[in-house]
Amino acid sequence: MEIKKLLYITHLREPTYELLEGLTELGNIGLKEILLLAAAPPKGLRDRFSDHGIQLKGVDGSDSLIPWIFEVADKQQVSLIIIHGHGEKGGFFRGIPVRRLLRNTPVPLLIMHENGDEESSSTRGLFNSVILATDWSDAAGRAWLYMIGIKEIVGTIDIVYVLNEKPTIGEIRQLKERVEEVRKICLAEEMDAEYHIYAGKTADEIVLASKDYNATMIAMGYKPTGALKEFFTRSSCYRVIKKSSVPVLIIP
Repeated sequence: MEIKKLLYITHLREPTYELLEGLTELGNIGLKEILLLAAAPPKGLRDRFSDHGIQLKGVDGSDSLIPWIFEVADKQQVSLIIIHGHGEKGGFFRGIPVRRLLRNTPVPLLIMHENGDEESSSTRGLFNSVILATDWSDAAGRAWLYMIGIKEIVGTIDIVYVLNEKPTIGEIRQLKERVEEVRKICLAEEMDAEYHIYAGKTADEIVLASKDYNATMIAMGYKPTGALKEFFTRSSCYRVIKKSSVPVLIIP
């Protein structure tokens, strides 16, 4: 899998760009260009990306932000959309309608917090330690395949499954079989992955796992249909984004 071009969007007047620097490793899987809807970045930042063979290019925005994002993503064949903003209570990503993006994004969406754990993700690498949340749904399966596709830049993966209620004996047996299946896939793909089971509220436990394992990112699959059988509903997915102190990657 290659990520040749990404779209970076922020409404921050003076973004630190520390998290953006954590993306230089994407050059190892084909990243050539970053389209910036943001204030002009420092020349030193352009030079550092240029050293990795990545060009930073400014683009003009539009008052109709969401349609504009999807139009640019389509015309420019963008592989990843990045939203960078504040995660402060009561003003979460003010001016950027994240819920609408979640419902309609055609490509993976990376949400980054300016007041999160920027230093860890930028110095260790954004994909150094990934929490991959799963519920065995098709959406979670797509997220797992995405991680396999970019395994060249992924360090360790901690796969997290959250129990919301006490499982039956049959469910425990089925869970063990699935864990063994994942283990075999990891061995075949030569990926450093571990499996963990948490119990409680979905979003809270996923965020807790990211702290327990000192993660640099949380990755989740997402199916924006609102189907009752889907584990990651709009609300739980949004709660993870809102509560997480590390970037959250949403794979549609």
